[in-house]
Amino acid sequence: MPATSKAPASPRVVILDLDGTLVKFCIDYLGARREALKFLRKYSFMRDLKLTLGDSIFTMDRETKKILGRNGASGVLYKKVHNRLMAIVERYEMQAARRTRLLPSVKETLEELKRMDLRLILFTADGDKAVNVTLKRVGIKEFFELLVCRGPYSEVKPHRDHITSAISRAASKPEETIVVGDSVGDILSGKYVNATTVGVVTGLGTRQQLAEAEADYIIDSVAELPLLIRRLRRGKGRQ
Repeated sequence: MPATSKAPASPRVVILDLDGTLVKFCIDYLGARREALKFLRKYSFMRDLKLTLGDSIFTMDRETKKILGRNGASGVLYKKVHNRLMAIVERYEMQAARRTRLLPSVKETLEELKRMDLRLILFTADGDKAVNVTLKRVGIKEFFELLVCRGPYSEVKPHRDHITSAISRAASKPEETIVVGDSVGDILSGKYVNATTVGVVTGLGTRQQLAEAEADYIIDSVAELPLLIRRLRRGKGRQ
């Protein structure tokens, strides 16, 4: 379970990822990236971009914005490209939202975390529509006091702005905050704000990848989270 040596003063806020952490990761992200790359290849500026299937659509959007700005292209062209890329993302997200399901013991775990008087924040790169469809289907929206989704922007985790927005909106102190997620992006986000990070091996990230990202703790599922937090509160997180 332990990965590094940091422990929060006293955990009060838990920031939780959605896909791969609370619900089964169903987004065909490689299919979405293929479609996005096929669309971008219609433009000559793509010759100067070294984009691959290893790049998220948000990275593709960010790099497109940079190169169009350097080339003096009009904002109209970038807006056209941006809107198309986001439409691709949203379509794949909605497909996943309609078929995903809760991972084992998630609802029971959220109930236990609430009984522990912890504030729960949902933190996801998904768009508002897909998140609301997912939460309605699986019935866990009531557990969260705040939903931090992608909104109208594409600067999502691991971009610094996304996690700082979550911390700001939650009015939480980093030293009292735990960021929980299944991806390297989740861990990097927590590191940006000096929160305690917990990697969960139920989604995209492998145990090795989460360890290499220097997650403070790595657990097999969110069902282990209440016990971990109780140990941290007793100052025994490393035993």
